[in-house]
Amino acid sequence: MHFFQESLTGVAVTWYTNLEPSGVHSWKDQMVAFVRQYQYNFDMASDRMQLQSMCEKENESFQEYAKGQGI
Repeated sequence: MHFFQESLTGVAVTWYTNLEPSGVHSWKDQMVAFVRQYQYNFDMASDRMQLQSMCEKENESFQEYAKGQGI
């Protein structure tokens, strides 16, 4: 549990340092808090089929393509 913080970088370090210590009594508590905080990354991740199906349409500018893909 103590080495977990060493694997974090950027905003995850900030999140961890601001985590309320009284709410984390075990590894499971820490895991639940982390997953709750960053679950949206998993939910938003594209799968292989979605990535393979992405392609720019004929006569579509890159800006239009990127905007349609949420890039």
